[in-house]
Order: sequence, then C-alpha cells, then structure tokens
Amino acid sequence: MAHLSLHPEAGASPKARRTRLAPTWLIGAVTAALALALCPVPATAATAQPTAADATDRASGLPPGIPAATTAPEPTLPRAEGWAFSEQFPRTSGTGRYDAGAFLWTDWLYDDMGRGDFTYASPDAGANGADVFRAAIAGDATHTYWRVDWNTLIDPAVPVATWAFDTDADVATGTASWPADAGVASAGVETAMIVSSRGAWLIDAETGARTDLTASGATVTVDDAARSFVVAVPRTLMHADDTWTVRLAAGVANASGDGFAPAPQAADGSRVYNAAFRDRDDEAFLAGGWTDSSTRWNNGAQSDALSAGDVSDFAAELDWSRIAQQASTAEPAPTGYSTRWYVSSLDLGQGLDPQARLTYGPALRGPSFFGRVQPYTVYVPTGYDADEPAPLTLLLHSGDRNHNGFGGTTQEDVYGPMCEDRGSICVTPLGRGNTTWYINEGELDVWEVWGDLARTYTLDPDRTVIGGWSMGAVGATRIATNHPDLFAATVIVSGAGYYDTQGRRDQAGDESRMENLRNLVTFMDSGSRDVALNNTRRWDAAADAADVRYRANYYENADHGQLGQWLGWSDAAEYVEQHPEREHSPAQVSFRWEPGDARPDLGITVDRAYWLTGLAVRDASARWSRVEATSHALATTSTEAVLTDQMQVIDGRNVQVRDQAWVPTGEQEPRNALDLSTENVAKLRVELDRAGLDPAAPGELSVTADGEVTIQLTRDGATRVAHVSAGTHRLSSPEAPADVTAVVAGRAVRVTWTTAASDLPLDGYIVRDASGEMVCETRATTCRLAGDRDDSQEYTVTAVSILGPSEPATASWR
Repeated sequence: MAHLSLHPEAGASPKARRTRLAPTWLIGAVTAALALALCPVPATAATAQPTAADATDRASGLPPGIPAATTAPEPTLPRAEGWAFSEQFPRTSGTGRYDAGAFLWTDWLYDDMGRGDFTYASPDAGANGADVFRAAIAGDATHTYWRVDWNTLIDPAVPVATWAFDTDADVATGTASWPADAGVASAGVETAMIVSSRGAWLIDAETGARTDLTASGATVTVDDAARSFVVAVPRTLMHADDTWTVRLAAGVANASGDGFAPAPQAADGSRVYNAAFRDRDDEAFLAGGWTDSSTRWNNGAQSDALSAGDVSDFAAELDWSRIAQQASTAEPAPTGYSTRWYVSSLDLGQGLDPQARLTYGPALRGPSFFGRVQPYTVYVPTGYDADEPAPLTLLLHSGDRNHNGFGGTTQEDVYGPMCEDRGSICVTPLGRGNTTWYINEGELDVWEVWGDLARTYTLDPDRTVIGGWSMGAVGATRIATNHPDLFAATVIVSGAGYYDTQGRRDQAGDESRMENLRNLVTFMDSGSRDVALNNTRRWDAAADAADVRYRANYYENADHGQLGQWLGWSDAAEYVEQHPEREHSPAQVSFRWEPGDARPDLGITVDRAYWLTGLAVRDASARWSRVEATSHALATTSTEAVLTDQMQVIDGRNVQVRDQAWVPTGEQEPRNALDLSTENVAKLRVELDRAGLDPAAPGELSVTADGEVTIQLTRDGATRVAHVSAGTHRLSSPEAPADVTAVVAGRAVRVTWTTAASDLPLDGYIVRDASGEMVCETRATTCRLAGDRDDSQEYTVTAVSILGPSEPATASWR
C-alpha cells in the first residue's frame, strides 16, 4: 500500500479515448451493513456538510446544486396599509381575479410611456413615476375601497390616478370626455374619482360637479413601503351595486394633486402615461412589432389608443355581487405568451435609468431597472399539463432588447420549434437591463426567474436547456460553463463568448471553458456575414479539442439579425432533442473556472460540477482553477470523439455542419477507483456515492495536485478528510488487519487483531463467520463472540474506511 507517496502516471493523448456514463449503478444492500462502520466523524475531527446524492427532485422541479439564489424563498411585499383584503394578486400581467371580497388586477411593468415617447420632468419620478403595478377594488358593509400600487413611488406627490365609472352598463348615458385634464375619452362615463397623495375627489362627468371625498368622510392612505394609494369611500358617498365598467389611468399630478400635468412631449392631448385594464388580447405579444419604446413593453395598443385619445377598449367589468359574496376565482394560468412578475431578493432602489428607454448599443452597462419587482416573458405550450413535468428552456435576449426580445413577426420561428413543438416551457428574463450581458445582477435575475417558474409550473429538472442569441448567447455560455451539471444542452446562437463579473470580455483562453460542457450537448451557429463568426470559430475549435459533443452550423450568406430572429432555431431544437436529459453522474468530469468569478453576496456560486462539489481556490489572483476526475467504476464503455465536417443544404441554403459525436469503441471492466487532478484548488469534496464507488469493495483514489489540497470524501452522510501536498498520491482502502487470532474462552470466542494501516481514518472493523454473516462491528481491535463456538469455525476481519473495506484477514486459532 502506498502512503501518500509519489506515483508516476503514464501520459494520455488529449484526443484518444474517453469514457461514458455507465448504466444506472447500484449501491447494494451492503451499504446498510456498513452503516455503523461509516458513522459520522467525531466532533474533534475535520468535517464538512455532505451533499446528498443527485436524485431528481420532482417536488421542487429544480436540479440539486442549483445556486441558492434560485431556491431562496421569495421575499414578501409589504401589505398595503388601509387595505384589509386579499394580497393574492395575479402574477400574470393583464389579468385579474376575485378573491375573498376583492377584485385584484395586475398591470404591465415599465409600460408608462403614454403615447410611446413620454418622459418625466421631475427627477423624483425615477423615470417611472406613473407606472401602475397593480390595482384592486373591494367593499364591505360600510365602504368601498380603491387601491393603486405603483411600481415606483419615490415621491408620493408625483403620480395621480383617475378611476372612471360606467355604473349602468350603458354607453349611451354619461359622457365620453374624462375630467381632470386627462385628455382621453371613453363612452358612458357617469362619474370619475381622482386620487393623489393630496386627496380624493369624486366628479360628476356630465356636470363637472366635484365632491372632496376626504372632506366628506373618505380616507386616503399613502403607504410608502407598499408604494400604494388606498381610498376608503363611505357607501353614503358612492353607491355600489350591480355591474360596473371600470377604467383606470395614471399620469403626473398637477401642483394641487387634483388633475393631470402635461408630459414634456405633449402639452395638449392625452396626458395619461399608463392606462390599466389592458388585457392579453389588447397587448398581444409585441403587438405592433419590435419598433421602439412604444411597443417593446407590452404597450403597443396603449400607445395607439393614447395617441388617438380613446381608452374605451381598456376596461374591467366589476361585479359587485361577487365582492359582496366574497367569491374567489382561480389564478389565471394562460398558455402561449404571457408576461409574469416576481419579487426579487435584490432591491437596488426605485425606478430605472432613463437611458434604458433608448438604445444603448452593445456596450456593457450595469442594471437599468432597479425595482424589487421584475418582469419576464414566458411561453407555455398548449399541451402543458401540470400533472406532467415539462422541460424548461431559458432563452436569453440580445443586447438593446428586453424580455420581449424574441417577439415580433418571426417569433413563431423561435418559439415554435424550441417551445411548442418540444412541449417546453420557455422563458426570457429581463436580466435587469438591456445590456447587462447577464453578469452580476443580470445573472441573478435568471436564477430568480427560474425559481419563480419552479414555484408556478411543474418542471422536469432533468430536461433544462439554456440558450440565447448574441448577448444572450454569451450569457448562456457563461451560465452553462459555470453550472454544467444543471443542463441537458445549451444553444449558442451567433454569440459565442464570455463576460466575467469584472466586466472583462473574451480574454485569452476563455474558450478553453468548453471542456466543462463535455457531459451535455452544445449547438452553435453563425453565418458568413455574422459579426460573431470569428468568435464562433474559436469556440468551435475549443469544443473539438475538448471532445465535446456539439454541432456548429455555418449558414451561407447569413447575418447576425437573421440568426437571432428566425434562421437555425429548428436545427437547434432538432439537435438538443437528440440528447434530452442531463447527466447525473458522468464517468469523466472536467471543470475550469475563473477565481473570483462568483458572486456569493448575490447567492451565485461557482463551486461544483457533478460529483465534485465544495470547490475552493488556492490563489484568488490566478487566471484559472481546474479539476479533472474520472470514475473507473462508471467507465464501462470506451468511446472516441469523431468529428464530421461537411456541407449540407438546409432549407435551400448551403450550410457547413460540423458535428462531433462519441462513437463506442468497446466495453471495459469497471474498477472501484477514481483519478483526480487539481490545479489551483485548495479544497474540494468528492461524493463517492454519486461517483459510483461500491462501498462493499476496496476502493482507490489517485490524486495529482499542483499544491496543497484538502479533499473531503463523503458517502452516505459521512465525511472523511485527506490533506495532500503537491505531487501524485494514491489513497486506498485499508490494508488487511494483521495478527488476527481467535481464542475459545468458555462458550465464547474472542477475536483480536492489530490496527490496520490506512491512508484515511479508520471507521472500524467487521468480523464475519464462515457463511459471510456479520457477527461483530467495532472500532476496537478485539471482539467477543458469545454462544456455542469452537475452533472448528472460521472468522475473517476486514478494516473499513470511507474508501471501502480491506481484503479480509482470516483468524488463526490458538
């Protein structure tokens, strides 16, 4: 047995043979027999919290090991003061529901641009000061209640809201023009209520007669924490029954707070920044196409209506009998395209960077949307069944776009093959901005959106694909290479590259991260007129050298925009469906990462790959850290990476297709052994169960390190620690106990032995009789076996460490 001694290793060709995951491996019933021997380390020994085996978690829909930012509970928004009713608002923008005596509506976020070009004169507006987040109506025996939640409420004096009521369901009565200088109209308005932080006024739309509600017994509650206005109106001032048509519009308050001030872009006409009660039919996914800020925020129909000054189409039918009966309706769960919101753990303040409404260009910028509530776009296939876990596809948008970045006239060319045809839920996060490049706060948004999806839909944690276009492809590359064990595949469309958390892009050698993707499949594409062609070629070559299974398509005469909007997505979907599930415990793991590239303060770590976890670097200033490991217990098939490179005609276009696959070259006998190599690694954990080592057989771990490294070995809840120095070492199961003797003592037998030599702390000894039955477990070096026994019986003793048992030593009688 070698005791941490140097051990020469034969060299290996970088592109010779590699190993594939064996069929499902079995931890036999002997694990239970060894449970006592593998008891936890005493309190005085070095320990580490073990990581459970990578069992699919169908309950959460999340793969094990996902960053804490995803699994953390969602923060709770403050309850609105003055509101004693439900807070269970729909999570889908453009939808409403009744719940326990209240009607609850969720509006679209960041859509407060009026005709499409409105901005704010006051810096206290946060460039978002009249954005209705949610609206609600309730009633009890004495009052009706009217609530508006603002996305941004830096200064409560900024926004004003007007509720317009058609109380008799007859557009022929009342008037069309709204009061308070709103500059909009809708047929059939009998009364309107104006609300600001200064008060509330009820106006007869036909006569203009105005009642100061707060002077007549109503209350206006302004809650800065909840960012809400709640008006409680005595029923003596507002009779409420039957069915009303209700509308709501918001803008910037005038100096007295009882009307609308003009936008800088419009002294006349509409002064409304945001019209509520636009539903998903009104604001179909990117209605009006992808043109400018008048359409990009689910506000195309709003922009057209406010330009025309007519908001008739934007209304909610309010049934007062449902409120009186405290009826409840289900949370809307639409299929197809919708926009949802979640509460982030990160609160960067309120509002947004005013430049986020304009075009930034591709340059990296920090987060532009600061609020605690963030939107994302989701596509739910029409065949989705909550009883059947669905695949998830993360589609990250390009620079200068938002969560609607794949929408427009060609959206079906993306969502059809990637989502509907595959039965996959697809999601595009905002990323906290148009050009965050999905680093830092932008990356956090991806993880938190994933967490919200898992709380909402039934996801299959084994069938997650991450992809993107341009900036989104760079983001997908970053996330997939840093967290390869979470994904089945990645799709890099016209944007191979890497940004680190320091804002450095495409440093020398970044493409060597491709080796991290050896256990998932990767689709890349580019075109002869694509700005990302050279980058894609470089990452393609790195994938080839690393024996990664991948396909790279190069479309003749294709440019950057064509690739993102329609070209190649069917090819990507077809390829990833050939490899639909992620690997749980691959035989070979390679993982390279950049020290300091994690953001633990945001709950984002880069410290694991499959059955190698708890990775920590030795030198934080170094360019790389790297681990490579092979489980010979899982390596039952040898394979060779074979690359084909040929021209094909796809959809009438010439395409160079480079396709690398693993070709089996033979079967091989598994060995209960692991090889481990580390570079600039101070500490790591090897999960022996997931690595496939048989606990009932002698095991071996060969380690090659470029410096001191602490290795934590875990199995079945137990942890043992080995400290190795630079060089190559071999750690093995214990040697067999020596000097094993058996002595008859009355009707009992005493078996004794000397301490077994072991590279790792001994967990104990097991004594078995001739039939193989375990008759004693102990940490001592002696065991008394009671009962009728004599020197005709045979006993064996094995020493046990976390790497497995020694060879058995047979007792000699004396």
